[in-house]
Amino acid sequence: MIELAILGALKERPMHGYELKKRLSGTLGHFWSLSFGSLYPALKRLESARAIEKAYAVKEKTRNRYVYRITPEGEELFSRLLCEPGSRADITDPDRFNLRMAFFRYMEPETRLWLLERRRAYLQEKLDEMKRSGWTGREKETDKYRLGLTRHRIEITESDISWLTDLIEGERGLLVRKGRKSGASRKEGGKEEDALGLMMDGQEGKMIPSKA
Repeated sequence: MIELAILGALKERPMHGYELKKRLSGTLGHFWSLSFGSLYPALKRLESARAIEKAYAVKEKTRNRYVYRITPEGEELFSRLLCEPGSRADITDPDRFNLRMAFFRYMEPETRLWLLERRRAYLQEKLDEMKRSGWTGREKETDKYRLGLTRHRIEITESDISWLTDLIEGERGLLVRKGRKSGASRKEGGKEEDALGLMMDGQEGKMIPSKA
């Protein structure tokens, strides 16, 4: 997912490695950390794939820093990584989901709605499971810390579901105003197609291979 983060940042403006780390840490740092040890190898991979290129160099103190910019191939790769079905972890893992959400403005409303609905459904399953485990809110748990932790987890999950519901309603309203369908699935050739099947099968998005 680091490639997605880098390409998304470079869509805003060209940056060198230090600026990229600072930008990504400032934007995503509250739920996703980035080290130079993972940043620079990722930059090399993207450069080899011709998704980014060195635009120019700037001198800071005693060293030159290469400023990277996204290429047309990088724009295509970014769209693929952002919008194509990935793995189930893209929905269930909060860091992976939040990273995608940071670039929601580059998605079509239908894709945003699809992802939001899947995330909400997953959280609702988690909430139902916690409640099925015996939690009613009236337990006489002797360990107040365990009781508090359970209550806290339920409250956070309920809050996230409520927040996602508001976002979903907003996306549906946007689609209605645009006169487009708001369903996550669609019919083509008499067959019902739903990208969720691909995601649950663990189909990962792949990087564009480097050109010879």
